[in-house]
Amino acid sequence: MDILTYHIAVIPMSRVLHYALLTPLLLSVLFVIGSEIERYLARIPNLPGPRGLPLVGSLPWLWGKVHAEQYRQWAARYGDVFQVQLGQRTVVVVNSSSAARALFLGQRETTNSRPLFYVLHQKVQSGSVTSIGTSPWDESCKKRRKVAATALNKAAVASYFPIINLESRAFVADILEASQESESHTVDFRDAVRKFAINMVLTLNYGMRVESVKELHSNEIIKEIVHVETEISRLRDITRNYENYIPVLRPIYSLAARLRLYDGDYLPSIGRRRTGYHRTLLGKLRQAVATGTDRPCIQGNVLRDPDSRGLGEAEILSVSLSMMAGADTSQPTVAWAILLLARRPDVQARAYRAIADADPELLASPDVAHSRVEYIDAFTKEILRYFTALKIALPRATHDDLGATWQGATIPPKTALFLNSWACSRDETLYPDANIFAPERWLTADGAHSHQFAFGIGGRMCPASHLAHKALYAVFLHLFAHFEVLPAPAAGDDGDVFVDDALEGVAEKEQFVSTPRAVAARLVPRDRARTAEMLAKAAAVEAAAGTRTGTGTVIGTGLSSREKWWNNGRESTDGRGNEAE
Repeated sequence: MDILTYHIAVIPMSRVLHYALLTPLLLSVLFVIGSEIERYLARIPNLPGPRGLPLVGSLPWLWGKVHAEQYRQWAARYGDVFQVQLGQRTVVVVNSSSAARALFLGQRETTNSRPLFYVLHQKVQSGSVTSIGTSPWDESCKKRRKVAATALNKAAVASYFPIINLESRAFVADILEASQESESHTVDFRDAVRKFAINMVLTLNYGMRVESVKELHSNEIIKEIVHVETEISRLRDITRNYENYIPVLRPIYSLAARLRLYDGDYLPSIGRRRTGYHRTLLGKLRQAVATGTDRPCIQGNVLRDPDSRGLGEAEILSVSLSMMAGADTSQPTVAWAILLLARRPDVQARAYRAIADADPELLASPDVAHSRVEYIDAFTKEILRYFTALKIALPRATHDDLGATWQGATIPPKTALFLNSWACSRDETLYPDANIFAPERWLTADGAHSHQFAFGIGGRMCPASHLAHKALYAVFLHLFAHFEVLPAPAAGDDGDVFVDDALEGVAEKEQFVSTPRAVAARLVPRDRARTAEMLAKAAAVEAAAGTRTGTGTVIGTGLSSREKWWNNGRESTDGRGNEAE
């Protein structure tokens, strides 16, 4: 026996166990120390903010809370602009209207990009087509955004009035039908609201639409769209996808996937499925364009002259992805409005009088998008301000090569910036008595020109803001004209007292898009015969006008749930038999 073998043989087993336990502990301590050094170096000098804990940063203080409200409270301590470390990532949060203007307007060139997130950009999209709203700023993004902005400016929106009128009427018809199913006229408005939101983006982008709320549950392609878009919204959530901020979770999830404890292909499959049905819809639109049976729409215009737009196939697809994302915030906005009106008969009475005073014929008119009733316009703005469905706007980032500055602090390149739209919308310097719902604030000389932070601010604010506002305006005008909104029976003395509270009434406090917990209200027709007559006349006009100017192509026709796009999204149906790049 040599001396080495002898020494190994006589080492007590207790010492072996001691080293076996001590080694991973020491490695863990070294890992935490290294992470803390990295976190310390990532902090921005001269910019205040909470310190946080090792590995997780300030995430524990956000758990179970509405993040935007917590940031607003921190702003009272740290200032309008502060840094927060979410796990290992440093984020700058902007919490006031003046700070937002200074950074996103005054330093537009340096704050115009988007950050990359591990879950969305590496797992879900993984180098594939990205929407405009989640793309970093480059020449391709600039071209795509220019196309979207041109298609969605004020002049273009006026050309979409027939679509807005059609879908707002359809919303009235769906609510009217649902109200007949209950003696108390109690309506679960989720399907009607979802159909309105989805149809707006489908009709505008593809000239196709869902004919009935029943198709939300029976039409395979619509069910797929609803499911996948809901998942996309969850996966681009900047509040709860902790892999974005805590890198050590990534190998843990990878190991879990290898052990079959977790479906490692689920996230990439969502990205493929989304790309798949958009390619299918583009293919159907190409066929309609080729035969001259398409309904005028944004992508139809692009397909007719793609070279003049300077867009490739992937960039055309990106515009489609971006349009579909618009349904994400319009749904909860309409839902919040219904819940608020159920408790505000005074607002309903004033709105009805305002319509009658502006033009009595609007009360029975099928076409209202062209009108401008000042109080309804103000109500629409106030709903967007008061509830702010996207309380933290889609995150910005400083330019890859340029940083920004704020009161002596230099914000480095590629730093994530969160615009706290909720805090800006409750900024007392811009909105006196900001916690009170008051449409009248928009009717004053100063209020009429106040910025609407629900759509963001600066060069990357939502390009569809004019369209979204007009679509909501039309729905609300029809709602006031044809229904009286009352609380649902369950919302009495023993009901949810926070049903219309923008913070306490949310379904999930950490949810990126603020969706209300309540889903029902009593929608009592003011004059059922008048409403039915209005809808019948409009339907007759649509039938006479035909597909090009009427209801458009009914989506799902000729599609099978077994098509290849359903499974992987790699097959293209571009109308020419070619695979899309």
